[in-house]
Amino acid sequence: MQSARMDVSIIIISHNTCALTLKCLASLRQFEKIEAIVVDTGSADDTSEALAHYDNIIVTAPSSTGYAAAAHLGVARASGETIIICNADTEFHPGSIQRLQAVLIDGSIGIAAPRLLNTDGTLQHSWARFPDIASEWSGCLDRSEIDNPERGTHKVSWVGGACIALKSATWDALNGYNPNIMFYGEDTDLCWRAQQAGLNTVLISDAVVTHHGGSSSSARSPLWLRKHLLRARLRDLRTAHGPLAAIPAQCISLARFIAWLLKGIGTNGAHRP
Repeated sequence: MQSARMDVSIIIISHNTCALTLKCLASLRQFEKIEAIVVDTGSADDTSEALAHYDNIIVTAPSSTGYAAAAHLGVARASGETIIICNADTEFHPGSIQRLQAVLIDGSIGIAAPRLLNTDGTLQHSWARFPDIASEWSGCLDRSEIDNPERGTHKVSWVGGACIALKSATWDALNGYNPNIMFYGEDTDLCWRAQQAGLNTVLISDAVVTHHGGSSSSARSPLWLRKHLLRARLRDLRTAHGPLAAIPAQCISLARFIAWLLKGIGTNGAHRP
């Protein structure tokens, strides 16, 4: 499949998501001149057996491989000029890939993301400003950069990594995701570095992808999820504002986590693994 250079390489990161991975691959059949590369991180379900029947590139990685490192393994096998990295629980709507590809012709754009929909068709809020003390105090991310996500191309601070597109040359220039980030925050980190390099991150409303969400993390305990989300938020604050300036916002994040933890202990340990 790599004898000729493809227009687009789709990197699908899979972990115990056999049925959803197959749905993602099925949604790609409508597109031409693309290659699908599935990076499976040690799935214990029937993923490897099921994928053996597909004409795709399969990369098998240890279960300890984080999302960012898995993406690097996939990109290393990619031949496309444009790279799309996505979760296995995504499904691409007609025209979505062509639209993302077309937007990246603009040299000022480094990262493009589609409008994500939940399984029920409602909007999934997959963008925000970089966190600061105001967002930590309110407990809500600031999504005010987009007034009407149903239409238009919107410049944003960062987009969620469930599905992103960029040129392979941009990936190389930015050194891709930080492979040392195991869980959460690799997307905000990449968008931050793109911004520092003078490249915009955009959300494309008329490129639509359904993201079912939570497929791999659903098996994790609430404590595990909260702990890793906190770690990502503390890192994002430090990256965006510097070690010293980030301390007040980080203290608020830690206080929220401790309050949540104490609440769980007070309700018969509901937050424990």
